Amino acid sequence: MKRKLFLLTAIILSLSLFLIACGEKDIGEAKAKEIGLKYINQYFNANETEAKVYRELWECYPEDTAAFSTNGDTEFSYRWVYRVYVPLAASLIKYEVYLLGNTGDLMYANQHQMNIILTDEQKEKANNLYAEGANWGELHQQASEELYQACFDWSVANLDETRPILLDSNVGKEARGALLRTTGATYYVVTKDGRVYSLSMEWPSLQVVSISVINDPN
Repeated sequence: MKRKLFLLTAIILSLSLFLIACGEKDIGEAKAKEIGLKYINQYFNANETEAKVYRELWECYPEDTAAFSTNGDTEFSYRWVYRVYVPLAASLIKYEVYLLGNTGDLMYANQHQMNIILTDEQKEKANNLYAEGANWGELHQQASEELYQACFDWSVANLDETRPILLDSNVGKEARGALLRTTGATYYVVTKDGRVYSLSMEWPSLQVVSISVINDPN
């Protein structure tokens, strides 16, 4: 009897949360597409005019690391999320953005690495770095400093923040392989209003591969 009562309570609670999520203010697919394309073109230096939009209901838990998962006053919630994406092929995504359904706030954005095409100068820098060997050397240090500065400059230009705090998370640093001869790094960027981003950038293209909002104090 207790087990049945527990299951019934859980079902009623889940249904209530679902209805609450359904009753939230929603920006709509047209607005989500507009906002998503804006982020794609701004963050990835693209010129896309069309995108597909998909609305989905997320189950959010306090331990989720993405921003907007919960309001901070509940153990579990549902959130409507818009996925705005530009296909590259049948099973590949060229650009992808996730937005919070009731506000249009950015949650996550990324681009496929196939979008990144190196210039001849960048290829030469990558080849010189690769030729230096696997051990950390002067060219590796220069590349690291260049990547850090590029991430700072990008944050100033794109995150509406003149003096961001840029922290090297030391996560995700890895060579992309002998054929590509490129490296990548992930940084935490903190803006004046307390918003925390996780930003992954690739060297030597100095292009952003992905960005996500880790914490939003608002």
